[in-house]
Amino acid sequence: MIISKIRYKKETEVVTFQGREIPLENLSPVFTPEQEAAKRRELEQQLYEVFRKYADKRQSEEAGA
Repeated sequence: MIISKIRYKKETEVVTFQGREIPLENLSPVFTPEQEAAKRRELEQQLYEVFRKYADKRQSEEAGA
């Protein structure tokens, strides 16, 4: 198993809230194209499982009606 260190892109912004300035930092992962493709496949599979679960439930309800 290959474990690679994930790098992050850091975006900093200062916002004003209730008269106070608050620094916000947003960290976004920077993936290699291979990591991005793997994450996309994983997400697609998870969405498919959710869709299939509810589509099967709807079909069984319609068949019973």
